Amino acid sequence: MYSQIVQMKERGFSRNAVANQLGVNRRTVDRYWYMAADDYESARTIVQTKVLDKYHDIILSWLEEYSTLSAAQVCDWLKEHYGENCPERTVSRYVKELREKHNLKKGVEPRSYEAVSEQPPGKQMQVDFGEKWMHSVGGGRVKARFAAFVLSNSRHKYVEFQSRPFTSIDLVNACYNCFSYMGGIPQEMAIDQDTIMTVSENCGDIIHTYEFEKLRQDCKFSVYLCRVHDPESKGKVENVVKFIKQNFLENRIYADDEILNSCALEWLGRTGNAKVHGTTKQIPAEAFKIEREYLRPLTEAATTGREFILRTVRKDNTILYDSNRYSVPLGTYNNQKEVEIQAKNGILSITTTFGDPICEHRISAGRGMLIKNVNHGRDRERKLDSFLKHAIEILGAETESFLVAVRDTKPRYTRDQFGLLIKLNNQYGKEAILHAVRFCEENRLYSVNYVRDYLKRHRQESSQAGSAAVGGRIAGGTSGGAINPSAIPVSNPKYHVTTEKRPIEAYVMAGCSDTSYPACLGERGVQA
Repeated sequence: MYSQIVQMKERGFSRNAVANQLGVNRRTVDRYWYMAADDYESARTIVQTKVLDKYHDIILSWLEEYSTLSAAQVCDWLKEHYGENCPERTVSRYVKELREKHNLKKGVEPRSYEAVSEQPPGKQMQVDFGEKWMHSVGGGRVKARFAAFVLSNSRHKYVEFQSRPFTSIDLVNACYNCFSYMGGIPQEMAIDQDTIMTVSENCGDIIHTYEFEKLRQDCKFSVYLCRVHDPESKGKVENVVKFIKQNFLENRIYADDEILNSCALEWLGRTGNAKVHGTTKQIPAEAFKIEREYLRPLTEAATTGREFILRTVRKDNTILYDSNRYSVPLGTYNNQKEVEIQAKNGILSITTTFGDPICEHRISAGRGMLIKNVNHGRDRERKLDSFLKHAIEILGAETESFLVAVRDTKPRYTRDQFGLLIKLNNQYGKEAILHAVRFCEENRLYSVNYVRDYLKRHRQESSQAGSAAVGGRIAGGTSGGAINPSAIPVSNPKYHVTTEKRPIEAYVMAGCSDTSYPACLGERGVQA
């Protein structure tokens, strides 16, 4: 390396050109650029040791025996067997150097595939979801989400789009539409372990969501649940999802869901089901004419559809639908733990599980919102009226107008206000309360706190007046609280203040400056 760098330097190459030509780092070129031959030879004699050199043979034997061994596993085995706690990055570099030096490529255990036998006509339909960003007519982008269906035998397809995430009821409705489009129901549905279809695999005893289980029972089909991270088990619909993205959605402008679905139906008839399939070498629409005879007839449920779903009532008497909370009447949680909801024409209808209506809401387009009817809260007016009636019974009808004003002014604190007024009545008496209430009404002070302050002030003034009267009687011996003039000895000179008189010269001096003082004084003296 050193000799090559020196030779290229002598031929006029720049350091960047040398680094690019030799495929080394620029810093390596800089290190050898000005190095003399003697310095290079002395540097070569220095043997650089590495921390993991003592495990060289061990690590090499591991890599030779286990071709799929990763650097992270090597790091863990060093800790396990030798207590060597090296940084994982250091181990990774060392393992990489060993692989390059001994030409040990990391092996990958390839998955073995086998050809799957074709399903008989009418046997299976595969279902999967997809999504793709689209440019919108109004500007910006919209994520189009879709559910894809394909019959395994004929490869006849169906797709349904919407701009919001799919829910269980959305999938159920899409299945009904698919069965109507196909003109029949297959014997089996191959689906993913998606949360809108399955709750748990449960070791073979699959637990479906309520909506999907209702669909399965109504349409009487079995379910083939694909394992997690195993897309090959439903490869036919995986290819359909890719086909929809690349052939239909690519470079298409989004207007709304209805237009997109109508265009999709036209595309299915024009291309999706009319193009020769690469594997079967048949046109899906032609092959479907044979398979359609093997589909089971549509049931009444499949033709009408079921657009209701079951929801659990939360403790705050709300239900969740499409990422929003919708209120139900107060007390529903205690009496009705579950309700049925039906979304139709922008209206969310909530009924009991027996079909009795509870309430309705207009479906909100937002997310994370609380939609609440005004009559679903506590009947606070009834309680306020009971508080008012109780206070009037204690304080008398004269206080009714004041109490009504207090209730209207402070509806949240009506109970506290009325309770304080009753407490003041017990403390000061009804007559004092009436005086205070009249004062507050005259001054439009609609709060019991003002009544309390008035009563305290009135009691304080009465106490001070009584103290003054007692002091007067003690000093002069008179009754009635009158002040005795002889109590203050006005004839004593020490109680009088005499104002000091200054001579006129002080004012004359204050009015003259220092330089004009003699002249000023003389002039004034002459005038005097």
